[in-house]
Amino acid sequence: MTYEKALAYIASLEPRGWRLGLDRMQEFVRRAGLEDSVGPATGPQFIQVAGTNGKGSTTAFIQSMLVESGYRTGAYYSPYVVDPRERVQYGRDLIAKQELADVVFELQPVVESFSDNDFGGITEFELKTAIGFQYWKQKRCEWVALEVGLGGRLDATTVVTPRACVIVSIGLDHMSILGDTHAKIAGEKAGIIKQGVPIIVGSMPPEAAEVIERIAADLAAPVWKWKREIFWNDDEGCVQTPNGIHRNLRPGIPGAAQKHNLSLAVAAIDASGAYRCDEALSKGAETASIPGRFQQIQYKGRTVLLDGAHNPDAAAVLAKSLDRQFGAQKYRLVTNMLAGHEPHSFYEILRDRVLSVYVVPVDFHRATPVDTMVGNLELLFHTVTGFDSPMAGLDAAVEDAAEGEIVLVTGTFYLVGELLRVLNPNP
Repeated sequence: MTYEKALAYIASLEPRGWRLGLDRMQEFVRRAGLEDSVGPATGPQFIQVAGTNGKGSTTAFIQSMLVESGYRTGAYYSPYVVDPRERVQYGRDLIAKQELADVVFELQPVVESFSDNDFGGITEFELKTAIGFQYWKQKRCEWVALEVGLGGRLDATTVVTPRACVIVSIGLDHMSILGDTHAKIAGEKAGIIKQGVPIIVGSMPPEAAEVIERIAADLAAPVWKWKREIFWNDDEGCVQTPNGIHRNLRPGIPGAAQKHNLSLAVAAIDASGAYRCDEALSKGAETASIPGRFQQIQYKGRTVLLDGAHNPDAAAVLAKSLDRQFGAQKYRLVTNMLAGHEPHSFYEILRDRVLSVYVVPVDFHRATPVDTMVGNLELLFHTVTGFDSPMAGLDAAVEDAAEGEIVLVTGTFYLVGELLRVLNPNP
């Protein structure tokens, strides 16, 4: 099987959508002979990371610190931004194209065995998750930083028994699936908590934290909470957890939330038993990276800043990051969103920072039509123009930007990824 055929096969499962539930994924793991690869007694040890925002960055910090600690390390990301192979990694490297093809070829008969039974067909996300399990088994990984796809309780990644869990944040996103309150969404994400497994809890509304702590108490899972058991000291660049103080930490990923995310990652390393030395944590924090998080690129003499923010909480963090780094700067905004997100509350946060808006199409089946988004944004901004391609909108924004002005690309990771593949083809 070639890499191109493997991608085509994975994509052929996409029309099945998401199926939130663990029974089929558990059976998939059994039929594929991967029961010894989902922890904790044998195979890799997992640190599982959920949350509305910040889960990708937190996963990247954990991955990098595990690598610097000398472990054979795997990582899993959802969604990818630029290259589909970002989802499954070993060390700091994406899975090789032929390795991906070989793993898909091995798993294909197992996938097809579900075509005629009560479980129903395997979904695209379930296959991608199993690709990780199979690949990390082959690589004899000792630890895996595992990012949840959607929610937690019924997500395919939750077939693992981790050594520690992280819930980075709780915000109002994917409400049609996860619930329409912070408490309901917290209940779904707290589904990753396992009996006796430590849970790291980030900054979130009190009603969300209360739900998580109640579920953790029922499962006798120790809770380490931000600003109660976990502290960041900005002056010294150190993180304090119940296990001690870790010094000389500086986040290599830019953005206003990254000291918080790094602190949770350090706590997860501590609570899981993966800690070896502060030097590994320090180097891992500094060298961590992930695309599409407050990422800056030069294009035609202008700075283009790309960030995958796509809900109000993420917009607030983005606005804070912009203000901290650039002060009262105004921006040329290239944007669109996927259907299912509420645009008004997202763009209202950025409104006073934007000079003009360039709405572009996004190559994804749930993308909002350009004309629809133009109509939505004309209620908030004075100058809104639609374009027939992302590059056409970006070029117009760059042309309009005066010297020193910044072009901001945000609204969905899918748009950020499309433009990064053009602007930075060899990251």
